[in-house]
Amino acid sequence: MAEREMYATLHCEPCEECVEEDWQLIRDGELHWEGTMHCPRYEVYACDRGRGVPPPWVRDRIVAREGTVLLPVGGPDGVPVALLRRVYRLTVAEVVAAREAGYRATPVEARYLLSTTS
Repeated sequence: MAEREMYATLHCEPCEECVEEDWQLIRDGELHWEGTMHCPRYEVYACDRGRGVPPPWVRDRIVAREGTVLLPVGGPDGVPVALLRRVYRLTVAEVVAAREAGYRATPVEARYLLSTTS
């Protein structure tokens, strides 16, 4: 289950000066994510972080910046189905689709999934 910590909830309306940075990392063998938002116009700074797969709005920004890696699912060379279900909390229908077409993970998620299966 993803854990999340919010360090500040102060937030202005996004403007052209706002800077948002999001990233994922593997720390102590676990998938983590962090995000920051800074608005110099209104002097607002917020940090957000957690364990597991990031929330959709954070993951979407990471995917837009870094792209995805197509991973095979199941079989001798693929990511184990049980691991994929545990990490992403996929439904049975989503697992079936991933077995057929592969699963698109961020580069850090791919590294985590592949290192967990080794």
